[in-house]
Amino acid sequence: MIVDLDACCDLGRVRTNNEDMILVGDTLLRDRAFGARLTVEPAQGRLVVAVADGMGGAAAGERASEHAMTRLAALLRQAPADLDDDELTELLEIWATRTHVELLDQGIADPACRGMGTTAVGLLLRHGRAWRFHAGDSRLYRLRDGQLEQLTQDHVAPALHSGAATPKQLLANSLGGGDRSWLEVERLDGELRVGDRFLLSSDGLHDLIDAPTLQLALQADRETAVRTLVRLAHGAGGTDNISVLIVDIARAEQAAAGFAPAPN
Repeated sequence: MIVDLDACCDLGRVRTNNEDMILVGDTLLRDRAFGARLTVEPAQGRLVVAVADGMGGAAAGERASEHAMTRLAALLRQAPADLDDDELTELLEIWATRTHVELLDQGIADPACRGMGTTAVGLLLRHGRAWRFHAGDSRLYRLRDGQLEQLTQDHVAPALHSGAATPKQLLANSLGGGDRSWLEVERLDGELRVGDRFLLSSDGLHDLIDAPTLQLALQADRETAVRTLVRLAHGAGGTDNISVLIVDIARAEQAAAGFAPAPN
């Protein structure tokens, strides 16, 4: 399977520090753009891509998102290649549980890190299939046959009335940041298709840009689409850090084996 991707982890226009972190395989991205073509070997290869949006005082949010993404990359790198579906799901849940406890422990040990945590959203590609996982309000979308579908639902709770016309909802789940945490994991139905495009984003993008605008921007080539989405978020105020990761399935395993892609 051949995967093409472009990403940008951007400070935004208001924040003075970037608490977001993007993971591509073993590569961590913050305050920079990145593009690559990667091969996921049919027999044993797998690729994880993810976005984390940290929170906490001082530099705690930065530490939380980096810790979570570093832990995820290391755990998958060390795991056996022949895990079945249930074992793979369990591995991701183990990562989330351990990360949550470690972030809580760091907050206890260091008062400056008290309350630190991070959202996470990711896509794991293996054997022509994909698993999605997330905790919090970072999102995963799929563009297929020109139609954009949101594949994750935000883990949020209604905000207390603050007098604002549209009060922002409260984050109800994260790794660290609170006593309760969970990871939602699901294998996507069916095989990956050549031409599938995935968007992973922090709320610094999708809180400011509506779905029709996202869909329109994603019609462009990847690099242009990433630049356009970041520019649109800046134009809408850039009030938070902005992470954009676009992943294209350039060749699926069925196509590589001589099968035609699914019809439009």
